[in-house]
Amino acid sequence: MHPLHKDSIPQKPLKDLLNKKVTGLSSYYLKPEENDPTVEIPLINLGDLVDGIIDTETVKTTPVRKTGKLEKDTLLSGDVVLTLRGPPFRAAVGGDDVVGAALNATLVGLRCSELMRPEILAAWFNSSAGQRALTRRAGGSTLMSISLDELVQIEIPIPPMAQQDLMSKYLALTSEYSRILRREQKLQDSIVNSMMNSL
Repeated sequence: MHPLHKDSIPQKPLKDLLNKKVTGLSSYYLKPEENDPTVEIPLINLGDLVDGIIDTETVKTTPVRKTGKLEKDTLLSGDVVLTLRGPPFRAAVGGDDVVGAALNATLVGLRCSELMRPEILAAWFNSSAGQRALTRRAGGSTLMSISLDELVQIEIPIPPMAQQDLMSKYLALTSEYSRILRREQKLQDSIVNSMMNSL
C-alpha cells in the first residue's frame, strides 16, 4: 500500500470526529461536604500518563461526590485521554482496566466517532505534528494549557480507514514491545537493588 501524499489526506476539526468529551472532575466533586453521598472510583491524574499509556498501577481510588453527571463523565474502553497541560501534552488510549474511572481537571477524555481510530488520534497527538498543533492553540508561557474550546478546533488528518487499520496494527505491536521493555527494565532494576541490599 503506497503512503498518501500529505496534502491529499483530508482534515476535520476534532469536534467533528468525536461522539463525546469526558471532562475532568472539578473541586466540587473532589471535596464533598460531610453529608454528601460519595462513591469511591479510580481517579486518573496527569502523572498517570507515561510513555503513551495509562499506568494503572499509579492510579488511586478516591472518594468523590456522587451525582447523576458523574456517571456520564467516566471512561469507556477506547477513550483517548489527553493532558490539557504541557508541553509536552500527552495522550493515551484507555483499555478495559480504566472503564468507570474518572479524570481530574487537567485531563479530558475523547470518545472517537467511526471516522477515527482512537489509537491513531492518540499517536497523532503524541507526535511532533500533534504537539505543534496543541502548542499553537495553548496559552501560557512556562506551563502551557489548552482549553476545550481551543482543543476541539484543531484540524486532525483523517487517513482512509484501510490505512488507519494498518497503522493501528503497527501501533499495537510497538505498544506491546514497549510494555515488554518496561517489564524487563523493572526486573533488571529489582535484581540490581537486591544485589546492593545484600551487601
